[in-house]
Amino acid sequence: MEDINNINCDISIKKYRLLLCGLVTGIVFDVFFYNKTLGISYPVFILLILTITVFIFFKAHDRLENRTWIWAAPILILSITFAIYSNQVLKVLNSIIIPYLVIMMISLVSATNRAEWSDIRFLADFFKRVFTPFRYIHMPFITFSRMQDRGGENKKRIFPRVAIGVLISIPILAIIIWLLSSADIVFKDLFINIPVSNIVRHFFLVLAVTVYTISFFWALVGSYGGKERPGYEKINWKRFLDPVILMTLLGLLNIVFCVFSIIQFKYLFGGESYILPSAFTYAEYARRGFFELVAVAVINFLIILITVSFLKKEGKKADIAIKILLSLLAGFTFVMLASAFYRMLVYEKAYGFTYLRIFVQAFMVLLFFLFIINIVFIWYERLPIIKAYFITTLAVYIALNFANVDIIIASNNIQRYDETGELDMEYLKDLSCDAIPEMEELLEDGKVRDEVLEYFKQKKTELQEQDGWQSLNYSRARASAVIGRYVK
Repeated sequence: MEDINNINCDISIKKYRLLLCGLVTGIVFDVFFYNKTLGISYPVFILLILTITVFIFFKAHDRLENRTWIWAAPILILSITFAIYSNQVLKVLNSIIIPYLVIMMISLVSATNRAEWSDIRFLADFFKRVFTPFRYIHMPFITFSRMQDRGGENKKRIFPRVAIGVLISIPILAIIIWLLSSADIVFKDLFINIPVSNIVRHFFLVLAVTVYTISFFWALVGSYGGKERPGYEKINWKRFLDPVILMTLLGLLNIVFCVFSIIQFKYLFGGESYILPSAFTYAEYARRGFFELVAVAVINFLIILITVSFLKKEGKKADIAIKILLSLLAGFTFVMLASAFYRMLVYEKAYGFTYLRIFVQAFMVLLFFLFIINIVFIWYERLPIIKAYFITTLAVYIALNFANVDIIIASNNIQRYDETGELDMEYLKDLSCDAIPEMEELLEDGKVRDEVLEYFKQKKTELQEQDGWQSLNYSRARASAVIGRYVK
């Protein structure tokens, strides 16, 4: 009997803990984000969610997958960018990626997932974790209504009595407030100025976030029992690719790519010292074919991955031969990536830097690292390649977040303006606050000074509207300081 009472007490404590966590999350979400620009509030909120997760599983740490807490590192690193930079493109991407990583980490820590995080079937676990809470949306209300008055002998429910009291109070309060308002004009002004619509919006926002948070963790705790969950069976892919056919294909591809690589070293990387066909200048030659080369690199990436995954085993010699051919293919692809990267640099020098061009270059850097993983996978097939892809992609993406793309674009375009006299001012003004310190240099140029000052005036008004500590952001603060020196 005592054990049963202890279990019931533990369940009751968990319910109250969930109610408390949900209410705190709802209130904090409203204070941090309602009509606020994202800033330092975002990493603080993410830290709160991680803390709540620890709090809910406080007594079950010995049964958790503690190694998966390492995912908190990239989550917090990415969330900090909201307090440092202002790039809108990366903010949108982070607003998608960070919640995915948070839910992934919570699922892994509590071992409520059926698939490995590197398995495509993990997406089913992810969406289940997002939408399952709606099945428990009623539980917070039921639990709250069942809270009992521990001080009374009959232990009647509190919630119905409170609700009845509120309903009785509404008409009485309305009459009293109306009479008091007629008696005192100051009291009347006080109630007239109460923003009822705002209060209602805040209330429903807090209620929605609170209920979903409680339901989310309710579903999580309900499916967590400290026991090993049955996972999906491992997929055994059938190997069907013929080695002879593949050796023929890879051999011909390598011959073509070898010729292409020789041409790149001779004409592209060799500069203008070699004679080109009469129809092309060196600049025109260098700027052509960028996207085609990236497409070929992606095709080669898929060829290597599919070959290693689905090749039939028909002898050690054939296996080694194919591995050598695949390694050569990867090597020639490195040359193509270098060629494409160099062509983009020439293209940017001629036409300027943009988000798209920088992001495409970042994608090529990512491909470079993924091909290194592919080479390792060619010779060591036990490598968990999907995990390696995911971690590498996440690392490159984090590096891109901290590269400050706007400063790269602004500084290079301004340098190009100094050299050529060409500047797309409209594109420069579309950049985030990160670029404003770089634009200060343009104030020394009489041709664009007035336009830059006018832009600074508009930006100052925009920045003044983003008040509140929740919106605190280093790049916006720095931009405000620069603008303040020129616009009073």
